[in-house]
Amino acid sequence: MDHARGRSRRGEPVTLDFSAPRRGSAQRILLLSILGGATAALCLLLPTPNTTPKAGVIMDLPESLAGFSGKIIAATPGEIATLPSDTQIVRREYLDPAGDRIMASIVLSGGEKRSIHRPEVCLPAQGWSMRGGKVEGISMADGRDLKVMDLSLTRDVEIGPGDRRKLYAHYFYWFVGNGVTTPHHWNRVFLTSFDRITKNINHRWAYVIVMSIVTEGFVPNGKNEVQTVEMLKQFTAQLAPTFMRTGSQASDD
Repeated sequence: MDHARGRSRRGEPVTLDFSAPRRGSAQRILLLSILGGATAALCLLLPTPNTTPKAGVIMDLPESLAGFSGKIIAATPGEIATLPSDTQIVRREYLDPAGDRIMASIVLSGGEKRSIHRPEVCLPAQGWSMRGGKVEGISMADGRDLKVMDLSLTRDVEIGPGDRRKLYAHYFYWFVGNGVTTPHHWNRVFLTSFDRITKNINHRWAYVIVMSIVTEGFVPNGKNEVQTVEMLKQFTAQLAPTFMRTGSQASDD
């Protein structure tokens, strides 16, 4: 042992032990080794998630549905520039004889997770302000239940010289994973980690949007907000089963 001897103020011999710090360092090293070994063992015991997870959606939207006809809308240059190259996007704008328009879009993530994000992040950049949001329950045409988030949006538009008005819209969105759906971003993040550890499921999430503007005051016999939401619910009930795989069920949120 490393000792040094000295004298106190009273002249009594004092022994200084320099080995105590070394013992503390050795204990810390031992503890870190134990923790590191436990972590490595846990990684070996847990199964490795599937490297090529099955998507919960089919990347296709029907050409016509419920009296609406849809034309394909290409991804924007901004989406192509910012999203990972393995991101898949399918989008159609639907129009019915009465002039009502509905935009439907599916964004499917690839190997990276940057493809999927909360719409509250990008909508303000597009000029929309959010007035609030609530979960809507929808009974799909095939009997399954679906929960979607309904965001109420507004923005200023100029329809003529000196004529600026408030334009309103309703924006349905939800996330589809491997056998599960949720309208909440936080729940999607939770399920990503929880199902990976407990079920060996590596979700390949899809982000689905169904949106329409409120046409009241802009076109003759335009729909008000209540009518717009009801139109979107009926349309989504018919549309969702066409691309959501049959195993997908609403998560308990």
